Amino acid sequence: MTHPCFHKPRMSLLGLLFFFSLLALNTWAQSPYPNRPVRVVIPFLSGGALDQMARIVADNLSLRFKQAFVVEARAGAGGVIGTDFVAKSIPDGYTLLFSVQAPITAAPFLSKQLPYDPLTALIPISLVTIAPNVLIAYPGVPFKTVTELLALAKSAPNKVSFASQGQGTTGHITGAMIDMMAGTKLLHVPYKGFPPMLTDVETGRVDMMFADSINAIPRIKSKELMAIAVASEKRLDVLPEVPTFAEAGLSGIVSGPQFSLFAPANTPSDIINKISLEIKSILKSPNVLSTLKELGVEIKGTSSEEAKTLLQAEYLRTKEAVKSAGIQPL
Repeated sequence: MTHPCFHKPRMSLLGLLFFFSLLALNTWAQSPYPNRPVRVVIPFLSGGALDQMARIVADNLSLRFKQAFVVEARAGAGGVIGTDFVAKSIPDGYTLLFSVQAPITAAPFLSKQLPYDPLTALIPISLVTIAPNVLIAYPGVPFKTVTELLALAKSAPNKVSFASQGQGTTGHITGAMIDMMAGTKLLHVPYKGFPPMLTDVETGRVDMMFADSINAIPRIKSKELMAIAVASEKRLDVLPEVPTFAEAGLSGIVSGPQFSLFAPANTPSDIINKISLEIKSILKSPNVLSTLKELGVEIKGTSSEEAKTLLQAEYLRTKEAVKSAGIQPL
């Protein structure tokens, strides 16, 4: 039989271990943010423009914070699955969402049962960049300008076709906006991704498509496709010869994927502001500026409040365009 006194040192050792474990956890919790790796979820497949932009932001945040910001794709349901995952994550700044606006501004009008409230489930940290949509066409189409396109579309409804990556995407919404403003009726041809859409436009099966500047610029420069107009407020520096829709009288055609960083609702404001300030600094660095200029994106780097205001305006604009296009929720 073991003498009782032999239990005392063991109990003391366990007690000390427990005490120091609690001390370590408390110290970790009180350490400046971030003190461990941060997950950055993109709600679409890897390899596209969103993934490319997310990695630029994440890599630079990693350098500045001396902690890994790891990009992870959680695709499905038009961005809803990944967005919902982040919305329901612990609001501690260690699970963030990097996304275009569609899961917030378009998904509510495309789905009858969205699993999150699009305007309250997430806090926008910053609107980072916008990649304006560029209308690019098969070189053999019988129009070279927006004016010629509209004249043809008005004379022959549903003859001029345009491709998009699916119902409610920015490409589809842009086409719907043209119909609404110009009184035309373009033929919408939805696809399930960029590669098949690109193939059909390049071979002339579909007349044209709206592609973000990141995807459009390489095809324009290689002369695979012809640029008709850019959906931005001013011409892009990297495509100075391509006019805006406003120059053809369609001043309201301003669209394109808006790349923003979000956090779950109730994430502490000091964390939100800290990341937002770092993003502003990142977007001013020469190497990042050079990269973004080549991609033809508009640099924003807004505060959380500015991003929220812009997102709400886009939500209302999308609602009107979806209604005009007669898109029904599934």
